[in-house]
Amino acid sequence: MVVGAAFGGGPEPGSIASLPEALANTRPDTVKVIDFSGQNLTAIPEVIYRFANLEKLYLGKNQLTALPRKVSRLKRLQVLSLSDNGLNVRKVKFGRNRHLQVINLQYNHLQTLPRTITRNRNLRQLIIGNNDFTVLPGRKLQQLPQLREINLYNCKLNRLPRQIGKLENLRVLDLYRNQLESLPPELTSLPKLEVLALSYNRLDQLPPQIGALRQLRELYCHHNQIHRLPESISDLPGLKLLDISYNGFTEFPAPIDRIKSLEELNVGNNQIQLLPASLTALKQLKRVTLRGNPFTENELARQEYQSILKQLKARQAMVYD
Repeated sequence: MVVGAAFGGGPEPGSIASLPEALANTRPDTVKVIDFSGQNLTAIPEVIYRFANLEKLYLGKNQLTALPRKVSRLKRLQVLSLSDNGLNVRKVKFGRNRHLQVINLQYNHLQTLPRTITRNRNLRQLIIGNNDFTVLPGRKLQQLPQLREINLYNCKLNRLPRQIGKLENLRVLDLYRNQLESLPPELTSLPKLEVLALSYNRLDQLPPQIGALRQLRELYCHHNQIHRLPESISDLPGLKLLDISYNGFTEFPAPIDRIKSLEELNVGNNQIQLLPASLTALKQLKRVTLRGNPFTENELARQEYQSILKQLKARQAMVYD
């Protein structure tokens, strides 16, 4: 999984990478990408409005404080990156549109979302990680019904709004490196959620109803304080990856034995004393991480479980013990 998403980089076909190049261009209709990242801009250049077919606009690593409403009038614009600027949230003005699909506002020290963010009616991906949110404005979020992915990496969040459960099209929710101690039960109402990243928080449990996330494929919970898994986690029919390493487990979580779809499992660096033979019933396992538990460090205990490891390896599973 990729967290802390960024935009910009190498040139794309039909792209412009400098202000002089934009001013000199004689075929504005052919330009689909403008990348003005890292060019010490203090305002969005007027020249961008020459390019009516613009699809991607990268303005990261500048000194911008405002987004004028007329940027939204670029009718073909789908991707807008304003990461790593000094945006004043009150000066970020989106016009009503249905064409912007990806907005990147990370690294701007934002404490809330722009009031006009809800005017992006077809927004699919919202990247707002590495800001200074404590609480998300739930009412604004629920007015973005087309959201597929939210990146909230390292935002200082200490709680999630219950309105998160209203995002019926959400597929990916990245909550890495926040300060969450609990999760709202509404989180388990997301019918299309496929990836849930909860690592590096302060959680001591997962929602009891987590099994209601029927489309969940990947669950990242490492570096928390969890010591048991809810029974309903075994109701996830398509869960392929489960990472619960660096938590407080002293026993191997029994519900794992019943997640028949599991392909990758990481229980490393807990305090698990015994490795159950039932682990071999997970026929789809391709990668298992066990290291950093007492049973891997005690030579006598290791000998008792050599047959389990042998069976896993015989199925070509990669075992890290």
